[in-house]
Amino acid sequence: MKRTTLALIAGIGLVLAGSAGANQNLDAVNVNSSALDCTPPSDSQLCSAWHAEIRRNFSSREIGMLFGAATSYPEYRTRYSSVKERYERLQGEFAATHMSGESVASK
Repeated sequence: MKRTTLALIAGIGLVLAGSAGANQNLDAVNVNSSALDCTPPSDSQLCSAWHAEIRRNFSSREIGMLFGAATSYPEYRTRYSSVKERYERLQGEFAATHMSGESVASK
């Protein structure tokens, strides 16, 4: 018991001593999201176009399955996977035509 306690205290001491000497400033990291982030509230024209495209290609029940409580719909078991695949395909096509060349839709 004493040996374990001593080892723990020694380990903590080494970690603290190592971190005290490591006060270095790191370069800033810029992260560019490759996905279109249109979570509400978003008033960008690109997001408005994306939401219109979703409404044009999916019924209100399919939109409910994609973005709401999917399991509350009786057709969930038989149709959700195909609706989700259609959504992902549409997302990729939209990103390819409306976003810059280096951005790609998330999967």
